[in-house]
Amino acid sequence: MSADVTTMRRVLFCLLSLSLHRNLAFVLDKQNPYSQFRKWNAGLNGTLELEFKTDQPNGLLLYTDDGGTYDFFELKLVNGALRLRYNLGGGAQIITVGSNLNDGHWHKVQVARRDEHTSLTVDGVTQSKTSRGKEYVFGKFASNSDVFVGGIPPS
Repeated sequence: MSADVTTMRRVLFCLLSLSLHRNLAFVLDKQNPYSQFRKWNAGLNGTLELEFKTDQPNGLLLYTDDGGTYDFFELKLVNGALRLRYNLGGGAQIITVGSNLNDGHWHKVQVARRDEHTSLTVDGVTQSKTSRGKEYVFGKFASNSDVFVGGIPPS
């Protein structure tokens, strides 16, 4: 992950809203390679929104998991496209939206959970998938990790 942290050093995030009804703005750089926020209570119906701008084509924007068992959400820029990779117990799935998102302009992102449906929206363009398996709940809130933006801690 150190390459992701290094390449995202100039990412500026704004309006991170984790169903906490508060907005936060911050800049990530070499001295502050990631930010940590309280757990996301995605449950069966949850939404996570953020806006970002960067000139880097690759890097980790957001990561959270169920404490290391099965479930996770990983939001990355891969060659300028936004990729959501996630697992809700039925195996990892990938949703990719956009291109050239490293253009230095603001881009609005939404990850939404509605029962077995997960969607990724970037600048009004949405792709969605239906989760495999029988369980669609994201982890157990008590054991879920915090939400990491811009990178993850070394541990």
